[in-house]
Amino acid sequence: MDQITSFFYGHIPDFLWGLAAFVIFVVILLKVGVKQVLAAVDAREAKIRGDLSEAEQAKASAKLVKTELEAKIKAHEAKIAEMMAEARRDGEALKATMVEDARKEQDAVRVRALREIEAARHAAVLAVRGEVAEIALLIAQKAMHERFDPRKHEELVTLAVEAFEARNQSGAR
Repeated sequence: MDQITSFFYGHIPDFLWGLAAFVIFVVILLKVGVKQVLAAVDAREAKIRGDLSEAEQAKASAKLVKTELEAKIKAHEAKIAEMMAEARRDGEALKATMVEDARKEQDAVRVRALREIEAARHAAVLAVRGEVAEIALLIAQKAMHERFDPRKHEELVTLAVEAFEARNQSGAR
């Protein structure tokens, strides 16, 4: 133990000088450096608080913008749905108009075709009448030149019918 005591007592002045230097260093550091460190820490803390405040404001602003945009999207979706419904109604109305116009055109074509058929029938009747009149005239001419007896009369009628049939067959082709 003597050695420890002698070591301890022998180094006390060095220890005290080291302790004094350390205390002076700490005091100087506290007087000079701590204020700057505390100021830097306070400034950093204030900056962080400001950034947090700005972030919260930005978040609130973003939520507000999001809400506004969602409302606009819903309004536009409703407008689009209304426009689609209007387009469907217009399409149905156009379809109905086109169908009605097609029916009118079909009726007009049918009426025109019936008129043409009637005109063709009338022309055919007139042609038949003319041919019958010609045949009757031919028979009358032949009858005036020849004397009528029953056999001759039957022969003239047969000739007239054959001539009529021949004309109808050549006219039908």
